[in-house]
Amino acid sequence: MDFITINIAGKESVNLVCPQCGLAREINLSSLPDIGKVYKVKCKCIQPFSVAFDRRKEKRKETNLIGSYSFEHSIRDNIIDVIGISRGGLAFIRTDKITLKIGDQIVVRFNLDNLEKDIIESNITIRNIFNNRVCGEFVDMRGGMNRTLGFYVL
Repeated sequence: MDFITINIAGKESVNLVCPQCGLAREINLSSLPDIGKVYKVKCKCIQPFSVAFDRRKEKRKETNLIGSYSFEHSIRDNIIDVIGISRGGLAFIRTDKITLKIGDQIVVRFNLDNLEKDIIESNITIRNIFNNRVCGEFVDMRGGMNRTLGFYVL
């Protein structure tokens, strides 16, 4: 599903502009009950469209990297497809049926597709789960990974 993404980091309200007719409407963000979901909007021109509100502080880069995750001290790795990375966290798609909850801490490992094929390994805290898509925040960056990700995301 295609949708418009609006960054709302540090904002109290935003202007929502219809992609069909260009009509703008101010939205007070405190009136929205669930910032993490995609909203279906119907403009006065009767054109429907979808909008998602993004509260990330860091720029996210779309990726297609194979990696793995596991619970700390687990010997089993689960394969993931890392679909987005920022300096603060990542989003991935998983195929396993293991129950994950918001707030769980897991260890992720993957190689970047840069020339050096840098290895990223970090604990993350799960912040959002939607079906098989998981978003998490880096807890501890090992070695020089913070700097490596900074250059990678640029």
